Amino acid sequence: MKIKNLEESGIVKLAVICNDIALLMVSYWLAFAFSYGFALAGCFPYALKITLLIGVLTIIPTSYVAPPLFLKRMTHGNDILGRSVYTVSLQTLFMMTAMSLIRHSYMTAGEVLTGSCIFLCLLFSERSIIHHHLKRFRSQGHNLRHVILVGHPWNLADIYHTLNDHSLGFKIQGIFTRKDLPESMQLPKLGDRRAIMAYLQEHPEVTDLYMVPDTDYTTETEEIYRYCENHMIRFYTLPVFMEFLTKRMELSHLGSTMLLSVRNEPLQDPVNRGVKRLFDILTSGVFLFTVFPIVYLIAGIIIKIQSPGPILFKQKRNGLDGKEFYCLKFRSMHVNKDSDRLQATKDDPRKFKFGNLMRKTNIDELPQFINVFKGDMSLVGPRPHMLLHTQEYSRLIRRYMVRHLVKPGITGWAQVQGFRGETKTLDQMENRVKADIWYVENWSFGLDLRIMWRTLVNMLKHNEENAY
Repeated sequence: MKIKNLEESGIVKLAVICNDIALLMVSYWLAFAFSYGFALAGCFPYALKITLLIGVLTIIPTSYVAPPLFLKRMTHGNDILGRSVYTVSLQTLFMMTAMSLIRHSYMTAGEVLTGSCIFLCLLFSERSIIHHHLKRFRSQGHNLRHVILVGHPWNLADIYHTLNDHSLGFKIQGIFTRKDLPESMQLPKLGDRRAIMAYLQEHPEVTDLYMVPDTDYTTETEEIYRYCENHMIRFYTLPVFMEFLTKRMELSHLGSTMLLSVRNEPLQDPVNRGVKRLFDILTSGVFLFTVFPIVYLIAGIIIKIQSPGPILFKQKRNGLDGKEFYCLKFRSMHVNKDSDRLQATKDDPRKFKFGNLMRKTNIDELPQFINVFKGDMSLVGPRPHMLLHTQEYSRLIRRYMVRHLVKPGITGWAQVQGFRGETKTLDQMENRVKADIWYVENWSFGLDLRIMWRTLVNMLKHNEENAY
């Protein structure tokens, strides 16, 4: 009998639910204590008991609708954050619905919000800590999944380098191939495909098999597949395509026909687009109707004093699906004829003093919240480029236009990775484009929150070398 994954263990699932219940009770007890005092909360009055009971009853269905991700091997920090936000939001919705059905609210809306915020902090912290220690536990050789590879090493190189990360808990036992291995693949060769069945029978610890199909071994492949199915070995087959189609793909259906798309795009899902758009509208709306008028008044006066001309700078840029729109910024340069073709440089004479300060602190980007509210942009996404640069780089950089499959953003994954500002060489732009495409293919709500947080930290620390 093979050892199950931790996330498949019934005992672990029960332990996670019990732990979530404990964290939720602590969170709402603290919320009650902050409102009415710790002495009263320590007596557990009737209102607090009912609130905690409702919380316990609502966390159970929440755990089934939004199962945790932190035990999974391929999970990253932003995935844990996104799932934690989703879990707490769903549990809060269930809780408020239950309170409305019994027609009596034992906690005010403010207390429920306080409790949910505490619950989110505790839940995310606890799951991040466990995930970190679980990676260390697996890197020490525990809770391993034993893997064999089958097929041409060139096709299996990416799988090898991914699974060879010891913190994920995979042990690659070897590869079945007739080809020579590249130096980067340090693996024992186990023979050709005809030896696989004997190896599997002698090594019952094997849990995963990754195979590149070969038409010369159709009969052997079917036999191997059936053996894996009957012995609880996970069987994975890799599509064989030309080099330009070896990237991440997504399985879909058109009628009864299975198709492989060349990339996974989470924002093709209407629910994901709706969540992102709703967050954009709420966040940009709050900013535009509270802080922005004050910033606009102060910045506008200083701009007018230092440089004659308009307060806002409008420039056509390419957005979603390559469509053109006017991107707004606080004007940071004197009015000039080169604004639509030349990027700003470190000691650009076109910048005036306050304009230079705005660019270093990103204040000049704040009017783009208007673009976000209108729907031309999002808070997070690939930075929009001027039309001339789009025309030039789309001819020079492979897959450049893929970055236009999502709305451009005020900040993005490329920017927090250090790829912002002036691009002096083609390599710099290629790195930016690679980061943008990674964002398109790996979007999650948690990733957006992570990017926004890192952007804020960079602004406060003024540690972006290319912010000029």
